[in-house]
Amino acid sequence: MNQAIITRTPLDRLRHTLMFEALLLTLLAPMMSLMLNRDIVDVGMLAIVLSLKAMLINPVFNYGFDRYDVKRGKIPTERKLAGRILHAIGFEVTLTATSLPLIIWWLNVTFLQALMVDIVMVFAVMTYTLLFNIGYDRVFPVIQHTRPLTDQISDKPCQAEGL
Repeated sequence: MNQAIITRTPLDRLRHTLMFEALLLTLLAPMMSLMLNRDIVDVGMLAIVLSLKAMLINPVFNYGFDRYDVKRGKIPTERKLAGRILHAIGFEVTLTATSLPLIIWWLNVTFLQALMVDIVMVFAVMTYTLLFNIGYDRVFPVIQHTRPLTDQISDKPCQAEGL
């Protein structure tokens, strides 16, 4: 019997987005301040604007990527490393395309300077994205009903608890 693959609920996607961005801001603002030799309040405000933009893009991108997985018969929370890397790269390319104009304007820098800032941030954020999503999927798995769940001690099927 082939059952539908269960993906994250809208509430779970909201939790993911808020946790992702809150932790990222905590890490990113001091890093940007040091890297650019600028006031932490100034770059912190830019980081908040970029974060809000990312929070609008994040659930839409993740939903689309999950649908892509499901169409191929894959369970999104059980992505292999290659799928997670593709997800992180796709998300960061999307963010870069929408972030460069903001960075140029906010920091009053050239396109090339903004691109260099963004490239450094992209590598840091891609690594963070990969690690955060692996951790999130482990801490908040989506239980699938497409295969029997087993008790780790007795190997007998057990009931899944609701999410």
